[in-house]
Amino acid sequence: MAWVPSLFESVEINSDFAIMRYAILSDIHSNLVALQAVLAHLERRRVDRLICLGDIVGYGPAPNECVQLIIDRAGLCMMGNHDWAVLEEETLADFNAYARHALLWTRKQLTASNKAFLKTLGMMHIEANATFVHSTPHVPAAWDYILSKWEARQQFSFLQTWLCFIGHSHVMGIFEQRQNKISYGKVNILPLVEELRYIINVGAVGQPRDLDPRAAYGIWDSDKEQVELYRVEYDFAQTQRAMQQANLPQYLIDRLADGR
Repeated sequence: MAWVPSLFESVEINSDFAIMRYAILSDIHSNLVALQAVLAHLERRRVDRLICLGDIVGYGPAPNECVQLIIDRAGLCMMGNHDWAVLEEETLADFNAYARHALLWTRKQLTASNKAFLKTLGMMHIEANATFVHSTPHVPAAWDYILSKWEARQQFSFLQTWLCFIGHSHVMGIFEQRQNKISYGKVNILPLVEELRYIINVGAVGQPRDLDPRAAYGIWDSDKEQVELYRVEYDFAQTQRAMQQANLPQYLIDRLADGR
């Protein structure tokens, strides 16, 4: 029988509130060079907890190294659809040919212990009045996207907290709910207003798709009540060379330079 994670067993709630700085990253996609650049960037900023929103693997050339770094450095990691796909045979039909090629390659590369770690990942986590999830707060395992104000409005109706951090689309941006009005924008520093609610996409470490090839991540400062969104330069050509050596699809190699 195919393995399927239970949503209800995979939602963790931590009601303890601690004032701290959370580093939040997503969509590493086996891009070790980008992940190392982000971690180096983080070392120059004081953060108390690192949270990964999933998709450690897929697309890129270094799945084991990326999984191991997240095991070593992250205090929490959620399940992404590519993480799930390397464990679940049937879901490959949902991916395009390039992604399927990379996922089949990744399955062969991953060690048993790293697969075992991926299998432990939960779908959603609630902590300090914030929700952390790869895709959406409503049925995370459906792997839906939040790309429009209309989609954000639907997800706000299911959201239990005033903050929600997501990845999945590889596009950094912020949806804000002010009473019944939904707005969308992109800023480097977002002061948070408690009367409002937010869905914040921290973008992608390993494969941005907003025409900016730099790695993306965010920091939530629960003391200052603000979110800082960062872009980090990395040597994507080094990742491209490793992908070529692994015979991964040229389309996946080329897109790193264009941020698409």
